[in-house]
Amino acid sequence: MNILITGASGLVGQRLVPQLKAKGHNVRTLSHQKGKGDFYWDREKIDTQAFEEVDVIIHLAGASISHRWTPTYKKLIHSSRIDTANLLFKYAKDYAPELRTFISASGSSYYGQVTSDRIFEEEDPAGSDFLAQICVDWEKAAYQFQALGTRVVCLRTSMVLSQQGGALDVLKKPFKVGLGANLGTGKQWMPWIHLEDLCGLYIKAVEDDTIKGNYNAVSPAKLNQDAFNRQLADSLNRPFIMPSVPAFFVRTGLGEMSDLILKGSRLSTRKVEKSGYRYIFPDLKEALTDLI
Repeated sequence: MNILITGASGLVGQRLVPQLKAKGHNVRTLSHQKGKGDFYWDREKIDTQAFEEVDVIIHLAGASISHRWTPTYKKLIHSSRIDTANLLFKYAKDYAPELRTFISASGSSYYGQVTSDRIFEEEDPAGSDFLAQICVDWEKAAYQFQALGTRVVCLRTSMVLSQQGGALDVLKKPFKVGLGANLGTGKQWMPWIHLEDLCGLYIKAVEDDTIKGNYNAVSPAKLNQDAFNRQLADSLNRPFIMPSVPAFFVRTGLGEMSDLILKGSRLSTRKVEKSGYRYIFPDLKEALTDLI
């Protein structure tokens, strides 16, 4: 199939593009930097040649949520996801008459940053915090493609573990020097997924027409931060003896963004597994053994 991808230079895109090509798909990339991707786009226009005979659009573009959330940066988090999806829709409506599928990244924070006994399923309502509302708008922008008769898939993605940067690099650093510690109580859930499984879900969404709607892109292993950190320390052969960092200090340093670290939910994988997808790395120990 002819596949157009945004955000191809990011953590997921860099791994997904070669995998799609290896499976025989023709992949085109959109880039905000001239000369970097196959086609150039900005906030107002896209090279219309990118849409010629396109079958699938995968929308991965979005500013990192790991920068401090100033009012200006929060607007960038929103516009880099939603405004770009709206622009893609505008062009697809006019230049992609045969578009079959639109696949969009979304976030596991759709349900809100909350620590509870609940295991969230795709039908559960959205949360009310900043990231939850970003996800709501993100998915709303994706579902407008249904007006074109296009199949829509949204992957609510948790923390991605990879060898090529991302969250794992950040998490490893204090443990490598023996300073690894829980942040806050350590009881907050840490939903995660191995990069290979996330790419596997995107490929399944491309190739399997029965995949429709929202899916929790998360590992079946449900661990809180304390259990996650203990396995990380063990995989690095480092001690895990430091006292927990009080939540107050984390909030003082990170502000509203601290909810990413101090709170976390469990997500169901029932719908993913029912679709027939088989996880490559369902267990954290196996994932860390592969990555470290």
